[in-house]
Parts: sequence; C-alpha cells; structure tokens
Amino acid sequence: MDDRLRPAAHLTSFGDRVRDLGVVGLYVGGSLAFGDYRPGVSDLDVIAVIDQDLDRRQRRQVTELHLSIPDTKLHCAYLWRGAAEDLAHEHRYWAHGELYRRTISGIARAEVLRGGITVYGPPPADLIPPVDDATLRAAALGELTGYWSKAVRKPHLWREDVYVDLGLTTLARVQATLTENRLITKREAIERLAAFGVPDDLREEIARRRGGETVALSDRERGSRAKLARDLMIAGIERLT
Repeated sequence: MDDRLRPAAHLTSFGDRVRDLGVVGLYVGGSLAFGDYRPGVSDLDVIAVIDQDLDRRQRRQVTELHLSIPDTKLHCAYLWRGAAEDLAHEHRYWAHGELYRRTISGIARAEVLRGGITVYGPPPADLIPPVDDATLRAAALGELTGYWSKAVRKPHLWREDVYVDLGLTTLARVQATLTENRLITKREAIERLAAFGVPDDLREEIARRRGGETVALSDRERGSRAKLARDLMIAGIERLT
C-alpha cells in the first residue's frame, strides 16, 4: 500500500468493491495525494476510470455502494474512457450524497497525473489523457471566470465559512498555476493569502478551520467578514483574469 493511503485506508476496500462495476483504474488526487490531508476536514478526491459508461443497473449499484460508506467526504468521478479526451463531457460523479453528471476538470486530472495515488490499475497516464501546462492554466482560469464569478454575485453566500475558505484559497492556487505551472496545496495557499490583501486575522481564521477547529463568530462579525471576503474575491478575480 502507498503510505499516503494510510489516513484513508478504507479506500482500498472501496476499490475492491467498485472494481466489480467495471472500474479498470482507481486513482486519488487532491489533498491526500499532495500531503495536505486532514481527517474529517478534507475531501477524498477520486477518479475511477471505466471502459463503458454506467448503465442504469450499474448506476443503482454505485449509489448503493456509496451510501453504504460512512465517510461522506468521498467524491468519486467515473471517467468513461470513450469520452476521456473531451474536457467538456459530463461524466458520472458521486458527491454530496448523490450521483449526477459533471465535467472532470483539467485540474482534477492533472492532480492524478502529476502526483496521484494509484489504488489499483496501471499508471494513470495509461488511461487518462495528458494535461499540458496550457490546458492546466485554462482550467484554473475557468474556475474563476465560471463558478467563482457567479458566486460573487450572491452576497449572502459569503456569510458561509466554506465560500470564504475555498474562494480565497482558490485565488492563491490559481495564481500559482498561472505563474508557476504547478498545483499547490490549501496549506500553501493559506500562506500566500497576504498577497491578495487578506488580513492576518482572517488568514489565521481560515488556517484554524483547515486544522479542524471550530471558529465561532457573532452575526455582526460574520456579516463584516462576508463583505471583506467578497470584496477581496472580486478584486482577486479581476487581477488574475
């Protein structure tokens, strides 16, 4: 077993079970692969490569399998090889308690190709098309011009911790990809937040949550933080795009 799998050893048993559904390769990216995994805090980002798209019976089996796993932070993309070259194709994807369709981004693919963990199967490059630097940069920019540009139009979202934490760290991660052609962890992204005008107290608050702490805020504090974070996000998007 790859030592990086030990904090989430149940992935090996998940791999044994999902193999029967036609999965030919199972790979882990994200924080677990890059040494920044926090049990109970981090998501488990997995790509399962399949030779045939899941039919109705298999989709039901996949749903039953995921619902039987107590760790709800396991997110699994079922990449169908028949459409693997098309970054715009929407593959089956399990997250947040349901199976739906969504694209598998160049960033998710690059994480697996550049430093992923193989649970089983051949090396990921044998099954997943390459992601060059230009494609990776385009994918990073796409996160800002797509999802996050829509999110800043909804002020109420920025009262939530998840938008503050993910949004601001995304700025630092995108900047690293654009300027250095590399992927950085959330931990390193937090260390870079001062470059986007994030004050020390907010950076420390984000770091504490990343470490698993609960940070209590009054309604007034949450409101002022929401305005600050949203303003910083708008400025950061304008700067990077």
